[in-house]
Amino acid sequence: MSTALTAAPPLPAPAYPAPLRYELREVDGRCLLAADPPGGARIVEALGEVATADHIAVLVPGAGHDQESYLRRDGPGSLRGTGLRVLRTMQQLAPRSAVAVVLWVGYHTPPGLFAAASILPAQAGAADLARLTHFLPQAAHVTLVGHSYGSTVSGLALAASRAADCVALGSPGMGVRSRAELGTGAHLWAAQADSDWIRFFPRTRLGPYGLGRAPLHPAIGATRVSAGTVVGHTSYYDPGSESLRNVARIAVGRYDEVTSAGTVPAAPVELEERVAA
Repeated sequence: MSTALTAAPPLPAPAYPAPLRYELREVDGRCLLAADPPGGARIVEALGEVATADHIAVLVPGAGHDQESYLRRDGPGSLRGTGLRVLRTMQQLAPRSAVAVVLWVGYHTPPGLFAAASILPAQAGAADLARLTHFLPQAAHVTLVGHSYGSTVSGLALAASRAADCVALGSPGMGVRSRAELGTGAHLWAAQADSDWIRFFPRTRLGPYGLGRAPLHPAIGATRVSAGTVVGHTSYYDPGSESLRNVARIAVGRYDEVTSAGTVPAAPVELEERVAA
């Protein structure tokens, strides 16, 4: 068995990481689409029937993920466990379709909350995320699902991608100020739990700091979907949750079954945006 992905001491994140090289290969029983050498930050794994899929959900995580933690952590609460949960829900909703989930740790995620205030990691990773959508089977319906900072990466990738849908879960900002900057080819959806602290995330901008407008801001105009009874910022994929079901419904194109969160509340008052010259 290959030991190509044996954990190694982490390498310093390059300022401009080389583009990911996408190819479908099996390593240590995993179906990998891309991975940095051992000790690097990035890894992209496919679950399900990715080569022949009718529907593919690409899960883009937020801060605090890397190759080492992805390989080390296991179980229902891990990122891979989340992917398997989404895959099973998609299979239940569309039993006659071939479905797949891609877990895209394809960028140098911010290591913590302070670092996540910078848009630079999202900008550095967005092109690789967009390229992934063109690598995937051309006949497949592709949905980007970004949680937290991952929604910023998804937003910046959207215009250059071929994704049909984009779901933002607990988003601090889509990386842009207007819907036009996201392109016109994808439907944007968003879920935000009432108890999610992300609603207090500042909508300001100073040089590289600030993540653009939230998807529920009128200038972005995402369709708000129900998060059900999930609590806090990290529960959007909880087993049996309405949030999880809505993600899967969108991913398999069952739009008429997506549940609404009702009237979208007024957007929070934003601080004056200041962009450094």
